[in-house]
Amino acid sequence: MKIGTVLTIEPMHASSHDKYKSRLVEISGGKLFIDYPINMTTNKTVFLIDGMQLRISYTTENNNAFSFVTEVKGRKNLNIPMILLDQPDEKDLIKVQRRQFVRVNTSIDVSVKTEMAKFNTVTEDISAGGLSFILKDGMDFHSGDTVGLFMVLPMRNGETQYLKAAGEITRTKVVNRVQIGMLKFSNLTALERQLLLRYTFECQLKMKEK
Repeated sequence: MKIGTVLTIEPMHASSHDKYKSRLVEISGGKLFIDYPINMTTNKTVFLIDGMQLRISYTTENNNAFSFVTEVKGRKNLNIPMILLDQPDEKDLIKVQRRQFVRVNTSIDVSVKTEMAKFNTVTEDISAGGLSFILKDGMDFHSGDTVGLFMVLPMRNGETQYLKAAGEITRTKVVNRVQIGMLKFSNLTALERQLLLRYTFECQLKMKEK
């Protein structure tokens, strides 16, 4: 990151999809100094509370996009009022894929419920937009079928989050003789989507550490 880099800021635990714009003013003492962010929808200045968890995204001069998680550490007023954030280590920077939601390969427990049956299985991958799961022998799904889901999300801080959602089957495929069902989530709330974004981001961090 260079001084003047434009930053896109998303609160980690907000119940909305609000995004803010800011600019990197200074880097010093393990801290990033940014100017007060502007809400991209309302164009109004945003006040960030100390301890607030944020996901920051930015694009480099060669058009690579990166993101990282940080925390608000305070305020400072020199020539302009600024907000202090923790500076990430290079290992904590995640290269952003150019797609709406990043899909990560991970096996989590998921319960799938249809009008006719209910069974437990594991995912093949997951994103904030949908997931793929292993189908049980004899199960027959078709594009457009609706299912209910109950997911167990093990978070980086040791907590376990539970999420109920609805999904619509988009297609099925066979990989190494294993049948996989692919679906997109239906009617997620902003808070539920944010939880999935947080989980997939933490999965990326974990894979990068290996």
